[in-house]
Amino acid sequence: MTKKIVYLSVALVSLLFVISCEKDFREIGGNVISNNQFDTKQITLEVIVKDSVLEAVRADNLAIGSLGEYLLGVYNNPDYERIEASIVSQLGIVVNPQTVQNTTEAESGNEEDLDSIYVFNEAVLEIPYTSTRLENESDGKPKFRLDSLLGDSSIPMSLEVFRNGTFLNNLNPGDPTQQNSYMSNATYVETELLNDDLAFTYTPDPTDTLFVFERELSTGEKFKDTTKLANSIPFLTVPLNKTRMKELFWDKFSDTEFASQNDLNNYFRGIILKTQGTDGSMVPLSLGTNAPRLKFYYTITTLDEGVVKDTIVGNYTFNFSGVVNSQYKMTAPQNTVPSNSFAIQGTAGSMATINILNGTELQDLRSQNILINDASLVFNIDTSRDTTKVPSRLLVFKNTGVGDGEQIEDSYTEQLFFGGFLGDDDEGKPKEYTIRITDYISNLVSGESDENYPLVLKVYNSGTDAAVINNFVQTQINTYNWNPRGVTLLNHSSANGENRAKLIISYSEEKDN
Repeated sequence: MTKKIVYLSVALVSLLFVISCEKDFREIGGNVISNNQFDTKQITLEVIVKDSVLEAVRADNLAIGSLGEYLLGVYNNPDYERIEASIVSQLGIVVNPQTVQNTTEAESGNEEDLDSIYVFNEAVLEIPYTSTRLENESDGKPKFRLDSLLGDSSIPMSLEVFRNGTFLNNLNPGDPTQQNSYMSNATYVETELLNDDLAFTYTPDPTDTLFVFERELSTGEKFKDTTKLANSIPFLTVPLNKTRMKELFWDKFSDTEFASQNDLNNYFRGIILKTQGTDGSMVPLSLGTNAPRLKFYYTITTLDEGVVKDTIVGNYTFNFSGVVNSQYKMTAPQNTVPSNSFAIQGTAGSMATINILNGTELQDLRSQNILINDASLVFNIDTSRDTTKVPSRLLVFKNTGVGDGEQIEDSYTEQLFFGGFLGDDDEGKPKEYTIRITDYISNLVSGESDENYPLVLKVYNSGTDAAVINNFVQTQINTYNWNPRGVTLLNHSSANGENRAKLIISYSEEKDN
């Protein structure tokens, strides 16, 4: 996706805004006119809302390095589409893993008398949760909260670990000069199921901070061992089929399949973490330090003339890396949206088209020779629907008919006032979203712009929907969205009265002398 990027300093934006305002005043009266020569008025204009269901959003990391969050699990809010979120990823190479004995010199001075024998113990998929540490339990054990968990964490969900049979290509196979991309509804070949327990289920649990498993020595002796992550953070462990993982990995570590990252990508094309269920919970995962990983536990038994001299435990870790994609399977909501409302939902949920300045409204405003002080789109929440997990912010952008859309001017010329944040009522309950599009309307009314584009309303995606990043303006809209929350808003129906969707314009006009 080609981005139109324009460098713009914050200081320059502010200066241009001041000059623009001064110019508007002079256009009305020839000079800056004092306030007592103006009347300030406000009008409310109707908008027309049409909702639309998304088919998919971009869901790979190729253009942005990493998604802000990779979702795993099931989120079923009956007022919105059910989401079954899965992850597809390549594995990072492990350099020179050993599986055979290293012969070293024994105390006797005879190398043949000392053997180091490797034994493969266990293969697991380890999935760290994104969590926050709280005060310790009364017994001193660490206590955590899973961050941004949605849904009912008491309902078990299936988790299948497949060997991916689809080659994850960085370049577009149809045009190798272009970067590849993967949508959230992309399909992948599930070559084989790797779970040890074919009916494996799980529930996200903040107390899962240990994994207990069995180690075995070359002598046949067995003992229990435990593993925990740095800072004892909670994690999910999925045991994999030991026999098959030995064949696929352990027995081939010294072969060409593991000679380089490219060799591994061609041989083992990655892991599919597939969740399914009619209900459950969803957690965000990070691909930073605590990325999901494939682990092979082993022990080394050192024998000196047949006598056990030492035991060493270890593991080889293949982190999720390279091409990492999200999958969102969306299912229609159980509850129908009321006729006087429309639903907005993140991920591959739904958006809405907002048409403003309909009929002769723009022409009427232009004929009045006015100065626009403020223009705001206001969307009130339908409180008859679930409001417990609504998005903290919405975004409005222009549907220009080119690409995926374009940022409204106010998103970068008036960053501090653009808004779109959730507003509460006097009791602290979610009430409305207000988005200021003053510059956009001013440009239309002044005639500086003749493009009264349809506007699009969507759930704001933190990380990709910001118009200014490091003083660079990004005017093109990205289709990424990993925010699974939804909200139902009142539309333009007259049945909604004062709470209907609307455009409120405050303006000044010269007094009659």
